[in-house]
Amino acid sequence: MVDIQFKNSKISTGIFLCIAFIALLLFFIFNSSNSYAPILLFLIFVTLHILYFHKIRFWIEHKKGRPGLSIEEQGLVNNTADTPIFIPWNDIQTFETGFYRAQNQIFIQVKDEKKYDQVKRTAYLTALNAIGRFFRSKPDLLWIDVDVLAISEPQLLLLLQTRLKAYGEANR
Repeated sequence: MVDIQFKNSKISTGIFLCIAFIALLLFFIFNSSNSYAPILLFLIFVTLHILYFHKIRFWIEHKKGRPGLSIEEQGLVNNTADTPIFIPWNDIQTFETGFYRAQNQIFIQVKDEKKYDQVKRTAYLTALNAIGRFFRSKPDLLWIDVDVLAISEPQLLLLLQTRLKAYGEANR
């Protein structure tokens, strides 16, 4: 088993930038005409979502000593998505690099993507996922956010492809 930890400096930087952006938006709300307020409030809510589900939650997991990604004998545990998920090796076809949510990430190509779009989540995340399906072609739980991990994207991609190949050879 290989555990890849969260990188504290990247998470801390993200938290700082989110808080600074919210402060800037609040400044604009109090110092601009009312016509901009709805847009600015929307941006504040989006930033609060990112702050909690993509920064603070990672920081809490890091402080508890939980890895961002666990590569186990039977599959992967991806803790970089908004809901932690286990993906067995026999579901995985390949790994691809891609651009998702303004970041370079690794996509886990599985046999049945719809299965991972129906994972049980909180009511809030379920509602966001339902809306998100209109704007994306791949389930968000199948993306590995390399930017918050203590490993580079090429190193992680090579490690994942090597483990998938080894699993395939062992289970022929």
